[in-house]
Amino acid sequence: MNIEKISKTVFYVLIGITVLACVMFFIGFDTPWEENPKIQDPKFLDVLLIWTIVLLVVATVTALCSFFMYIKEWGFNKSFIYTWGLPLVTLGIGAAIGAANQNEHFLINNEDWNKPSEIIITDACITSIGILLLIALGCIVFSLVKGFKK
Repeated sequence: MNIEKISKTVFYVLIGITVLACVMFFIGFDTPWEENPKIQDPKFLDVLLIWTIVLLVVATVTALCSFFMYIKEWGFNKSFIYTWGLPLVTLGIGAAIGAANQNEHFLINNEDWNKPSEIIITDACITSIGILLLIALGCIVFSLVKGFKK
């Protein structure tokens, strides 16, 4: 078995487990709060949360291994700066936005929520995801346009 076939198999298994966890999330609901039966809790929320944590740990370990393998093989070069610097810059932009908005208040489950550190971290991650998504979509459009011109 070659590495490409193993990679595809692992990828399809992970996608299958993810789809199964998402479907299980919508199967049924409990009403654990007798004083307010309008609030419902999905029965398989724990499955989805645990699977999300597993994927996060695997992605983090993979990213760190990739980082150190890249440094070992090619060292610090221009490609390294683009590949690893861009996510760090977007996280920095998001953290700056979060720091500027750290006095925001949210109403979550009828409770006032304002934890500046959590707001900064949340804004950093969401802003980073948005910027990287726009860059990825721009690259896709650019490659499609460039491909059509050939």
